[in-house]
Amino acid sequence: MPNFWSYIKNDRYAVGCTGQTVYVYDDSDNELARFRDMKYAYVPMFSPKFNIFIVKSTEGNLAVYSLETMRLLKKFRFSKFNAAQDDGFCFSKDGKYFYNIERHTDGVSVNACISTYETSAFGRIAPPFLSKTHEFSDIEYDDIHDRLFVLGFMREQSDVFGFAAVFNGDGLSNITTLTYEKYLYILGYRNLERMGFTQKAKKWSVLFSNGYDLEKLEHIKISDVINIL
Repeated sequence: MPNFWSYIKNDRYAVGCTGQTVYVYDDSDNELARFRDMKYAYVPMFSPKFNIFIVKSTEGNLAVYSLETMRLLKKFRFSKFNAAQDDGFCFSKDGKYFYNIERHTDGVSVNACISTYETSAFGRIAPPFLSKTHEFSDIEYDDIHDRLFVLGFMREQSDVFGFAAVFNGDGLSNITTLTYEKYLYILGYRNLERMGFTQKAKKWSVLFSNGYDLEKLEHIKISDVINIL
């Protein structure tokens, strides 16, 4: 197999991304399809309910593929800012919605916001949510709490660097502050998990460069550090 940046599986398929090519395999490792629709396409994700998967490009593009017909359903540009679009994304539990952390520029600075899409046609259903005080890095849908959780850091420098919070669609609640080390660990672990813990992803992981033993990582979710009332 190619040297994948990411390689993920569900109960029927596997998807691997090299950056230039997306490969689809069956559960016996037989290649079913390969796609070359985007550059810098590193991270895929399966829908939890529908027979589709999505791939995100660091150039600000998303591509949606059918696992039934093995074809591209839609490709669209979610931001004109075409660099560093490597933040988190996730589906809702029922697969009807898709949440993407996007970086947009106002001509002066680049800000991370959260966009919500319906997955029937992948149209944005509301203006992106932007916080003046919090910068977003990752987003997670937690089935146990049936809520969205976000990870990020404070826009203004302070002794407390990071945060985790519940995202309500139009605001944040249950905000929990994090040290830089805790924020870095959660973000690094989540990025590796999303990419399937491939050796290539590990080699370039921020956790590896900070001296963590990548064979002894402890599983953690964003919601694990938040006190849910």
